[in-house]
Amino acid sequence: MAEDPQALSLSWVFGASASIKHSVVNLSDGYTDKICYLAANTAVIYDKRLRRQVFLQGHTSPITCIATTDDRSHVITADQGPESLLVVWNVRTGLPTCTVQRPHRHGVFTMDVSLDGMWLATFSAPDPDTHEQEVSLWSLSALLDPAAAYQARQQQMQQQGGGSPSQSGERAAAGPLRPVVTTVMPLGDIQFSLRFSPNNPQELISNGKKRVYFWSWSPGASRFQYYSPPLRSRDFKQKKVADFVSSVFVPGTTQALTATEDGDLLVWDEQGITAQVGTSATDRRAIKLMRIHSSPITLLSTVGDFIVSGGEDGYVRFFDPLLRIVAWFEDLAAGPVTAVAFSAVLPDRIAHADAADTLNRFMVPDFVVATAQSKIISVQSATFEEYDADRRRGSSVLDSLLADVVDIAAHPTRAEFSVLGRGGGLQRWDSIAHCLVTSRVFGPKMEGRSLCYSRDGALLAVGFGSGHLHVLDGDTLADAHVLRNTAAGITRLAVSNTGHHIAAADDNHQVLLYAFLPYKHTMRWEFLGRCRSHHGRIAALIFGESPSGQTRLLSVGADSRVVEYDLAGSGVAAGLRPAAYYDFPPGGGAPTSLTFAPPLQYFRAFAAETHLLVSDDSYKIRVFNPDRPAVEATFLGPTFGGPIAQLVMFKSPASDSAFLAYRTAERVVGLIAWPLDGDPARTMGLIAHPGEVRAITISYDGRKLMTVGADGTLASWDINTSPLERSAASAASAGDEARWSEVLGDPELLREMRDYFVYAQIKTQGEEALEARAVPGTVPLEVVPDLMRAAGFYPSEADIEHLTNHLAYMAHGRDMDALPGVSFADLLCLYVNHRPLFNVTHQDVVQAFRELEGAAPGPDEPRLTRERLMSLLRTAGEQMGADELAVALAALTGVPSPEKALPPTITAGQFSSDVLGFDLEGEEGETAAQ
Repeated sequence: MAEDPQALSLSWVFGASASIKHSVVNLSDGYTDKICYLAANTAVIYDKRLRRQVFLQGHTSPITCIATTDDRSHVITADQGPESLLVVWNVRTGLPTCTVQRPHRHGVFTMDVSLDGMWLATFSAPDPDTHEQEVSLWSLSALLDPAAAYQARQQQMQQQGGGSPSQSGERAAAGPLRPVVTTVMPLGDIQFSLRFSPNNPQELISNGKKRVYFWSWSPGASRFQYYSPPLRSRDFKQKKVADFVSSVFVPGTTQALTATEDGDLLVWDEQGITAQVGTSATDRRAIKLMRIHSSPITLLSTVGDFIVSGGEDGYVRFFDPLLRIVAWFEDLAAGPVTAVAFSAVLPDRIAHADAADTLNRFMVPDFVVATAQSKIISVQSATFEEYDADRRRGSSVLDSLLADVVDIAAHPTRAEFSVLGRGGGLQRWDSIAHCLVTSRVFGPKMEGRSLCYSRDGALLAVGFGSGHLHVLDGDTLADAHVLRNTAAGITRLAVSNTGHHIAAADDNHQVLLYAFLPYKHTMRWEFLGRCRSHHGRIAALIFGESPSGQTRLLSVGADSRVVEYDLAGSGVAAGLRPAAYYDFPPGGGAPTSLTFAPPLQYFRAFAAETHLLVSDDSYKIRVFNPDRPAVEATFLGPTFGGPIAQLVMFKSPASDSAFLAYRTAERVVGLIAWPLDGDPARTMGLIAHPGEVRAITISYDGRKLMTVGADGTLASWDINTSPLERSAASAASAGDEARWSEVLGDPELLREMRDYFVYAQIKTQGEEALEARAVPGTVPLEVVPDLMRAAGFYPSEADIEHLTNHLAYMAHGRDMDALPGVSFADLLCLYVNHRPLFNVTHQDVVQAFRELEGAAPGPDEPRLTRERLMSLLRTAGEQMGADELAVALAALTGVPSPEKALPPTITAGQFSSDVLGFDLEGEEGETAAQ
């Protein structure tokens, strides 16, 4: 049976991990022409001939190092973090052969494979507190064939036990693969480079910024032997030796080399007869310091008998074992070198021995060069003999993405997208050919912030941190108009559906409006005005159309305010005028995004009304009607990966149904089926990037979701809504009550709610009624708040209004004027969607006390006088009457008088424990455990 496709499947990765050294391995073996490079938490196998990518996915953290076996059949990747992995991948299938969870406590910093292909050495990431590191040696044969390694360990256990293994022996044999040698290194200089000796696989060299360590091991030993020779700068007649970068052994000699940030090579050799007391003659010491680059060395490696160096100047140079330069590639012009990876075979022209006599001594396989500008260049070693500099530049393997992308916009009519870099770069890409169409670089002080296409793609608006707004031609990226009407940075941009208005939001919480107006027999963009309509960060700014076709502009801020602007009444003379605003009641989450809801079918009761979707940081999505204005429904949003940070509506070409794409602030992106109902079966999410997700966009045809991470990569995902639709249909087929019971996920609470629901029906008819009991299966709408309180959710007056509105929304969705009663399934639906996802904690109370006017800072916690607290409870927020307050305090404390229930001065801790009944010791213990 065919594998069920995923709702989001990775189709292409733009960009690479430009800052990681040795981030590319060359898999070309004479039959295929492939490379494998790192792109955040994904390793990408790229076939240069077929122009096809294969993705090695499984890491949740950025991959820190990559290596390949000698026959290029397997790739090894490792990362850092609490969920670190070391994975061996089969290059042919793209599937993992072996996965080692937590190879080191904090992951792998660097690693290397021995030249004989038998061993893998890893250096752990330093402990965040102690900076402790360990170096380990792994059997590569065990990693390549874990099943055979398991059987060998099992047989060894049996032989040692003289029979069948004990239970503990079976557990040990079945345990995860572990290294054969591990040694904790001395605290001090953190080591970040590790290389095997090409002459002896039992010898390694590592270095940090100031120290070099030589490691050795012998078969059967459980620990490495090591030493770190001293280094004195006065031995080389200079004041200071620069920080170390990388170290290698010189092939065929006893020497080793360490590159520095000054462009020098530090040469180490055996002491011989000059060995000092307490050291061995084979111990190495620094004997020479020589300059090989005029800029910092970024890379040092070996190939065959040659030493290879890469510099920040972009040069790649080859030296023989006597450190004489034999070849240099100085015309690549691709940026600082971060990796040089060689093919497994020599090129055809020097593969035959009879041809080698007619050539010079420089014979190496073709190679690829990766740079800090995210460029990967393919270089033929024969081009060193070319006279023309252009022929020595190599060829670009992949067009390079801007390394600092902050925003992305899909072209509305073509398979293209544009990206904006923080450094002021702008690129336009073809999303089918995966190639760069055109690019532009703005001034050096132009910090990119935001960009947005017009509906027809004719213009592209670009906002900068300087306050400049550039209106560009959508094809050529040439300036059509440049405006600057604020000194604050532009954070949001929106273009109206007609293309005649551009709105911008800035760091000063202002909204600015521009219009395309007649001017002297032509047209140009004019600034209409600004409006400071928010006192908090503007989370979203959008143009949209009401069902009647009216263009509307709205903004939502972290201050919980939605503002609509009067486009018809705004002008050059009148400025930008707000039309209406709505403040969400306190107690809910702060809004994080805003979008127009997908249009409903024309026969729906409220199809002619405008609806907005507002997500907040309490994991809720509210359906907001700006015409009433009111929150008509509240739904539980995705609960994995953090609150929603951006919502994008699109139509699925497969089913012609509406969906929402979303991103969280970090890691997760996903899809939500429309209409919303809060059921997790109608939602999916996945880890798209290992860290911050900066922006998402949907292609013009609704088939691709593109996501941008702070890791320097852009991922294109194929959208297939069928699995999500099947999941939603499967959940719905079980019936509403069964579906919401499963979502609730608490059998004990479910039983209590059912008991309360039945009791509410009995009480509605009358507890002492003598006639036959009628059990209609529903309860009146007015008892819903009491049922919520009985289940542990205590709604405020605003929450009760939202519950009432939601019931009306449900009725309209069923083409009814009003619900005749609330069923148990409806009650569960309301409870799941409206209850807070997290309980109120003592820390929430402390924060509330800090924000209350008149709170005095105490030695540990803020405090309020009894009179001030009572006054705030009676006058602020949802006001409580004196009698109501007395009843509430009596119920909470058991003391009838408010003056006796509260001390003269009360701290947040006293209010939490003595009034609200929180177990502070238990809460502190739980927090410490977390």
